[in-house]
Amino acid sequence: NDTDFKITDGVAADKMFKALSIRKTNELVAYGLAGDKAPSLKKFAGEHLEADDYHKAMQDPDAVIIDVRNAYESAIGHFQPPEGGAKLIDPKMRNSIEFPKWLNSDE
Repeated sequence: NDTDFKITDGVAADKMFKALSIRKTNELVAYGLAGDKAPSLKKFAGEHLEADDYHKAMQDPDAVIIDVRNAYESAIGHFQPPEGGAKLIDPKMRNSIEFPKWLNSDE
């Protein structure tokens, strides 16, 4: 199984998820991009980075990180590239389904 997860002990109560539910789904992130609107993963998939490699990549001033998590998830914790490193963009989405609209906006 290639599922990545981590167990974190000692997290403050205000930083924990309020609830957890697990269910089977056909679309991991519901962007509403079915059929020909969905980007090809073979063409546009990124490279999976282990945590150490990700932290090294955040030091690259030419790198851009787009935090596509919803506002609740971002409030719990966010990526913080080092000064002079990658540019962090937070679209401040309430729901993940807002990502395609943000991506196609003029911002």
